[in-house]
Amino acid sequence: MPSILKSDRIRLTAITNDDLPQYATWLSDFGLQRLVNPGMSMPHDADDYLKPDSWFQADLKNEKSRMFAIRTVQDDVFIGTCALINLNMFTHCAEIGINLAHPDYRGKGYGGEIMELLMRYGFEQFNLNRINLGVMGFNKRALRLYERLGFKREVVEREIFFHDGSYFDGFLMGILRTEWEENHVYVTHQRG
Repeated sequence: MPSILKSDRIRLTAITNDDLPQYATWLSDFGLQRLVNPGMSMPHDADDYLKPDSWFQADLKNEKSRMFAIRTVQDDVFIGTCALINLNMFTHCAEIGINLAHPDYRGKGYGGEIMELLMRYGFEQFNLNRINLGVMGFNKRALRLYERLGFKREVVEREIFFHDGSYFDGFLMGILRTEWEENHVYVTHQRG
């Protein structure tokens, strides 16, 4: 399967029909989705995501989004997904998101590699001026990663998330192309 972008350890590819059952299982994992999709109020059955009229199927075909499967280079394990969404060619802005769903690959630096590849893709391929994201205040690991990559906290949404019995702030963060060019860490990568 051809890669869109590749580093030493990961490659981003199109999501295939073979990936959909595993991805649907991840989407129906309420614990995981509370970290990456805070608007999810109830778990969904995995089969709901495979229906042709589901929001997930529509997202895969959305012209304003680029969604990728994340695979390991060494053994081709499907470990999650990432995306640029709400691509706006008039304002040169987009949102970024990653879902490192496979638990064996968390906390090992893959998130930074994924973000760097996807940011580079957005800034260079789509000539974006700005990439933004949202993150929950209780997700300290994600906050540290995004700040290390150069994202700035721009908006605080006070006590917008309820998690494990407490309210937490949400943050909208952004990075400009000039900031990325000055501060980003290149990962070893190659196209295709």
